[in-house]
Amino acid sequence: MATPAKRLAVDAFRRAFGVAPEIACELRLGDGLGIYGWRTPDIKNFELSANDELVLALHLGGSRRVRAITDHGLSRAQSIPGMVTILPPDRVHAFRTEGSVHVATLHLPRPIDDGPLAQLAKSSAPRFAFRDRYVSAAMEALLRAVRMDRRLHPGYAEKLADALLSHLALWADTLPDEASHGDTALNELLAWIDGHLGQKLSLDELAARVHMSRALFTRRFRDATGLSAHQYLTRRRVEVAQRLLRDSNQDLAWIAHETGFSSQSHFTAWFREVTGSTPGRFRERR
Repeated sequence: MATPAKRLAVDAFRRAFGVAPEIACELRLGDGLGIYGWRTPDIKNFELSANDELVLALHLGGSRRVRAITDHGLSRAQSIPGMVTILPPDRVHAFRTEGSVHVATLHLPRPIDDGPLAQLAKSSAPRFAFRDRYVSAAMEALLRAVRMDRRLHPGYAEKLADALLSHLALWADTLPDEASHGDTALNELLAWIDGHLGQKLSLDELAARVHMSRALFTRRFRDATGLSAHQYLTRRRVEVAQRLLRDSNQDLAWIAHETGFSSQSHFTAWFREVTGSTPGRFRERR
């Protein structure tokens, strides 16, 4: 049975998102350490009430316009899929989403005040929207593990969680403080891209929009997103196509055109590459 503290933390997310977690697993029975997967409806913003857990959140998909709401207004940084946020306990946290968000959360219950993660727990603000590939990979592996029959892998998820917590404790001093500012120009470009996915977008045009050389833009874009500009555009177009396949009855040729693919066959090939499914099979499962 989940501990009272854990019920409080999960309830805070449930109330904020308006949905129950689609994945919920207590990793070590009795101590409250748990992994959760959430997929929100379309929401403009949400607020998490204070609870007594340190929470590690991984942005898995959905809106590219997630920002922290601070005492000074919206954070300059934007969270996009692959980015990590650490939420200290005993504080209210608020975020602007402007759409649906898919997120995984790892909940660390008390006692953490005197442990190796105490510095993170005592932070005055979330450590918002930073990239740590180990954390991202470990969180995604945890979600995969709890989806599987854990009897085939005894202790695997628990060992993953322990390694992740050790990594966080080791690197706590080097994680960004408060809401990171990020690169404002690139954040604004990502928002602009979302509104122009149906157009042909070249690397030179994107670099020019942020007043960078092609080489500098290529390096800064990969640092910010973990992807090349082409990979990012393709994945974002496929994500929008998935939403259109779920929420509309438009034919595949129309969706391909709206999402910037040169033809229906080009769309189908990249959709299969990214999702492992054809658009038609994806729509049948909606």
